[in-house]
Amino acid sequence: MSTVAAPPQTEAAERADVVRPGAVVRWKGGRYLVGAVQGTTVHLAAMDERGEDALVVVSVLVSAADFAVLDADGTPQERDTVPDMSVLDRLEKDQLKQVRSWQDHVLEVLTGRPAGTRGRVFTPRPGYDPATTTRTARYALKATELKAAGLTGSVATVQRKCLAYEKQGLLGLIDQRWLRPTSPYGDVDERVVELVLKENKAQAGASAGTLSRLRQRVRAALRRAYPDEYLELWPARSTFYGLIKRLGISQASSAAAAGQDTAAAGGPEPPFHPAVVSLLGERVQIDSTGLDVLARGDDGRAVSVELTYGIDVLTRSLTAGMMVPKRPGRKKGPGSRRRGGRGTKSLDAAQLLAQMMAPLPARPGWPAQALAENSDLPYAQMLANDPKMEGAAARPVVRPKTVVVDNARIFKARHFKDACSMLGIEVEPARERTPEDKAFIERANATIKSGFSQFCAGYTGNSLATRGRNVEQERLWPLNTLQDMWHEWVATQWQQQPHEGLRSPFLPALVLTPNQMYAAAVATEGGVPRPVTPEESRKLLLRAKRIVTRDGIKIDNRTYVSHRIREFKHRHTGIKGQGRRWLVYYNPYAPGRVWLYDHSVEDDPARSPWVPFDFKYQHLINDDWTQYLWEQAADLFADRNGREGSEEDIARAVDELLARARRGPSPTRNAAPVAAFVPQPVEITDAPVNPYAGITPAAPGSVRPAPPLNVDAKDLFPGHRAPLPPAPPEQLGLAASPPPAATRPPRRRPGPPSLGGPASDIFRSLAPEPPPHSPHAGEEEPPHSDDPQET
Repeated sequence: MSTVAAPPQTEAAERADVVRPGAVVRWKGGRYLVGAVQGTTVHLAAMDERGEDALVVVSVLVSAADFAVLDADGTPQERDTVPDMSVLDRLEKDQLKQVRSWQDHVLEVLTGRPAGTRGRVFTPRPGYDPATTTRTARYALKATELKAAGLTGSVATVQRKCLAYEKQGLLGLIDQRWLRPTSPYGDVDERVVELVLKENKAQAGASAGTLSRLRQRVRAALRRAYPDEYLELWPARSTFYGLIKRLGISQASSAAAAGQDTAAAGGPEPPFHPAVVSLLGERVQIDSTGLDVLARGDDGRAVSVELTYGIDVLTRSLTAGMMVPKRPGRKKGPGSRRRGGRGTKSLDAAQLLAQMMAPLPARPGWPAQALAENSDLPYAQMLANDPKMEGAAARPVVRPKTVVVDNARIFKARHFKDACSMLGIEVEPARERTPEDKAFIERANATIKSGFSQFCAGYTGNSLATRGRNVEQERLWPLNTLQDMWHEWVATQWQQQPHEGLRSPFLPALVLTPNQMYAAAVATEGGVPRPVTPEESRKLLLRAKRIVTRDGIKIDNRTYVSHRIREFKHRHTGIKGQGRRWLVYYNPYAPGRVWLYDHSVEDDPARSPWVPFDFKYQHLINDDWTQYLWEQAADLFADRNGREGSEEDIARAVDELLARARRGPSPTRNAAPVAAFVPQPVEITDAPVNPYAGITPAAPGSVRPAPPLNVDAKDLFPGHRAPLPPAPPEQLGLAASPPPAATRPPRRRPGPPSLGGPASDIFRSLAPEPPPHSPHAGEEEPPHSDDPQET
């Protein structure tokens, strides 16, 4: 059995957007043979009798109206177009699994590559070696294997699938019957559908129940409304549940988890030897690493930084890089979702691919050597191919063909794999705990930390033993500024420093810089880079399926509105199995706007399928914000008020958080004295106070009883007091005169206490004696007044 090596130029040589020596092109009505590509010029040899040889600039050649690359028959090849991989979102889980299975079978028939293998070198199974067997024989062998496995696939079916895959790629393996628009109601009578919607609306506000309760309600309503046609109209059990699922009433979600790996259970076998590369972007290694630097996050607090970047193996160029705050987050209780955490997501990895294929704009204040026009890059040719290179940084533009990643969850996510498939990039996973498979980027991690991180404010070192004491108290760089500084370091330091692993293909003894190696590779290949269009960049964002209601679109507890709400409100998409759920693309780093994708007008050039929806309370937030800030503001509002906040409350909290982060800490924040820290307060208990302290205890024999009241018992109650007799004249201050005998009170006889008699006797006995002389000595006594008010 022979070993087959997949030629790296096989696919690129057939593409219509690549001009390389030996290709036949059409230009200005004539046919020319590309003799050589040198820098920005192309040597053309005329193939017509009246034609003349020409030396043409690449940009002039490819921008001509009649330019085309001709095949062997002289037929112009079609331009390289990017397939719309969003069609895969319309398929159900079983249908998508069937398409992936057919892809493995077709690749084995066409190339001999066994299913599940990756890499440039593989060994075909017996009967599938293209060098020793014909394609017809491989068709028959594959059909026999499918029949033995109990699968449907005749020789004609295998041939049709292979031809469709060669023409359309993965989209050619999709059964077009799956994409036909169907009725949202299926074979169910519209009267039954009307009753389903009516009964579902009627139970709104009641306690939640199962779908079987709705089925019983609809059955009873149908029997009441149409007693004679009930048996004919009532659908089967499976048909009924399929109907309510299409109507969006189903409570079960059939969408796969965002981080779920759709690959087979057994991982593909990675290469055990490093592959030799000879083309730009042939192998690009991607990895995430901590920078060991603290930065000031968008919420104003210190946060660790994680860098995700890519390195081109051929030129050792750092093609792209994205910094993301890294924070573990917290859980409010057992079994709850971790909230507040941050880290690199699959969206960041997908955006990294688009960044590799576009020029990096230089920032104001960068030195002159950081610009592409002052570097060793082929600036004239790059500017001719892409006008965005004007004012760009000295960093190459690379279109990856294969990316080598580790087994992190972000690279296993379906979103990242679909982005690579849309851009025509093959994903090659490295072996677990085998850094040799990504040796170049693993070594670059250490170089970046030693050449960049340790010179930044907030450097923490690679361990607690080497960490400074007051790193958090330093003046930390904002996260965006730190990322710009890293890009500047790449353009001025990394890309212009000679690398021992880079040798000139013409002078092997000459050590080159990454930019010089890139210029040599461009001169050798002569390819035209292809940047990502705005529509393709939008398709790299996260996507979700949402129903447009009268209030708008709901994503992450936020409502998005548009002037075209009525156009999509409760409207069916026309896609089988998708119901009223439209595809919505959103960016967590800029959640102020989302885009609804209207696939029904994608073939109409006069209308754009992208419909923008804006956040309802965006006017309350005066700065750029992210999904992370929204979650932080929601937690802060809940902790402060003891309840979950509304969208308006959280939007105001986000604006308050941004304003506080922009102001920074107050200079008088720590001016007030701080209370001393007491690890364990000591409880000191004072002795109880005795209210009777200092009072001499009374002897029982020395206590004299109080005299009894000489008043009747009935007069002790309020309202029944006995009248008091007038006081004697002695007590009124008048001249003393003996009272008449008739008015003298009788002398009391000694005897037991009694309540009889007037009560004035006891008060008169307790009253103090009158003073021995008048208080107004030497003055005349005022005359006595009979007025009771004066006395």
